[in-house]
Amino acid sequence: MKVFVLVENTSGPGGPEGEHGLSLYIKMKKTVFLFDTGQSDRFVRNAEILGADLREVDAAVISHGHYDHGGGMAAFLAANGHAPVYVHRRAFETHLSLRSDGSYADIGLDPGLEHNGRVVLTDGETNISEGAVLFCDVGNACPVPSGNGNLFLKIENDLRPDDFAHEQSLLLEEEGKTVLISGCSHRGIANIVEKARDIVGRYPDTVIGGFHLKTRSCSPDAGSEARSVSEVLLKTGADFYTGHCTGETAYGHMKEVLGDRLSALKTGDVLEI
Repeated sequence: MKVFVLVENTSGPGGPEGEHGLSLYIKMKKTVFLFDTGQSDRFVRNAEILGADLREVDAAVISHGHYDHGGGMAAFLAANGHAPVYVHRRAFETHLSLRSDGSYADIGLDPGLEHNGRVVLTDGETNISEGAVLFCDVGNACPVPSGNGNLFLKIENDLRPDDFAHEQSLLLEEEGKTVLISGCSHRGIANIVEKARDIVGRYPDTVIGGFHLKTRSCSPDAGSEARSVSEVLLKTGADFYTGHCTGETAYGHMKEVLGDRLSALKTGDVLEI
């Protein structure tokens, strides 16, 4: 299995340019997946640079209803004329972020795409290919990221904290190895890993995605959340690749706990698993 990082917040010198978002091109022996699209069409340009042919994608997945993961959906539909795009049935609801000035910013998906003929609305567990299952309905045995506190859901005139029921993750199995792909892990990466274990009967071998653990280094408890999560993850025995919404400060604290089991992602990386 090869995973091409088409879009991530960071970029290496001389490599393709990143953006705030995430997009992964996953090439298995029988199937090719696109997981998220970033916020624009940049993933299309980066795919060409990396030799990842979007026309070969058999199925695309949007992890949740935020623009930095599904903003490039229209660009994918134009670049690939056949692959279904799997989106949770609640992902097209109105998702908002509370700004420092007290206003709310719309951070959702283009609602006009909900009824596109190639968009498949999902819920629960969805087998999208041999050895590939999408899942949501993640528990809350471990705390969810504190950064969720400024993220909201609006239904008609009702504004409420976003519970991220619209978030889904992708679990892949090939040649005896299990790989878990997560977008932002708003439901908590520890909870998502536990759900993956429930599905396949053991912990995944590899976990890739954003963990939404940004911390403020000036805070007296900076890093405590990241270290606490890392101690839970360490017990799984998995290898972790993370970036995007994890944040550099949180990554540093996680690295102290997970050591060689944790690696950073950047735009242009190609992982062989």
